[in-house]
Amino acid sequence: MIKCFDSDLSDKEKDSLSKVIDSKILAFGPLVGEFESAYKKFSNKQYNIGFNSASAAAYVLFEYLYHTYGSCKVYTTSLGFVSPVYAAIKNHHEVIYVDVDENLLLCHESLNEMFENTKKKNVVMPVLYGGVSGIKNINAFCLENDCLLVLDSAHCISPSIEYDYAFYSFHPVKPICMSNGGLLATNDKHAADFMYKGRNFGREQIEDTYDLVQPGFNFYMNNLNASLGLCQLEKCLENIEKRKTNFKFIKDSISSYIGHFAQHDENSSYYLSSLVLKNSFYSDKMRKYLKEKGIQSSFHYPFLHTSKQYGVEYKLPNLENLSNRIINLPIHQNLQEQELEKIVDECVYYSRSGG
Repeated sequence: MIKCFDSDLSDKEKDSLSKVIDSKILAFGPLVGEFESAYKKFSNKQYNIGFNSASAAAYVLFEYLYHTYGSCKVYTTSLGFVSPVYAAIKNHHEVIYVDVDENLLLCHESLNEMFENTKKKNVVMPVLYGGVSGIKNINAFCLENDCLLVLDSAHCISPSIEYDYAFYSFHPVKPICMSNGGLLATNDKHAADFMYKGRNFGREQIEDTYDLVQPGFNFYMNNLNASLGLCQLEKCLENIEKRKTNFKFIKDSISSYIGHFAQHDENSSYYLSSLVLKNSFYSDKMRKYLKEKGIQSSFHYPFLHTSKQYGVEYKLPNLENLSNRIINLPIHQNLQEQELEKIVDECVYYSRSGG
């Protein structure tokens, strides 16, 4: 089976993990700080706080925003992972879903239409879907409307746009691989202080003991995952170039007759290769066909605004029109030439057969 996603782990990661095991410092340890410092060149922010997942980073961030501003209005797309929306709602914020454009990104026209200036602090949270590094006009909108810009950068390791806060994911098949890990980046020192305590049970160190000074939980990144992350930082850019080459090959080889690929930008991390099918083709049928041919593909993500738990009554027509038309094809760095050719051949055959 040709995997849709795959990690890049080598003897270097094994050696690094072995050293951590020998040190017996398995939980929070010095490598966490090293990873946080090293990540500055990717986040372009002063404070980089390691968490045990992007979900945890998002949770503590929305806890901080409630602590600082009270209940906020959070504008985001329905095409994203559930954790940030859960974190916002759980911390008493109001989530407003915004429609997407043809590249599956936050639609500026929809944001303008949905936006309402009230006494609540406004937060715009675009999803950098697929790994793109930016969204047009988003900085100007936030500046004009005095909004905080929070990036769901779980797919992108280094955004190209200015932001207030961003959370990153280091899932095993993401461009930076850990067993699980995340990070929150910001230039806001007050927020960073809250994050450092919030990831560690709300503790504040006092000599050889501590006090509990704010809400918190067991959310810190551990030394084992930090050791993996440091190894990954050395090769992630090279792997992204491989993903970029693979994406271009697949995109250029599959006819637009079947649909169009969501575009990547110059600094994209190329996490997903998203093919948006034309109306005569269906994602579930194509995924089934490819699986029978030994090719794994995927659909990311079930729409939040139509889900049982997080659904709303209003419609998002652009996104709903894509309900069975998004398919993600393999482009990971470990693909061989013959595997890429097989992916293309089967997609072309499927399109010519009429689905």
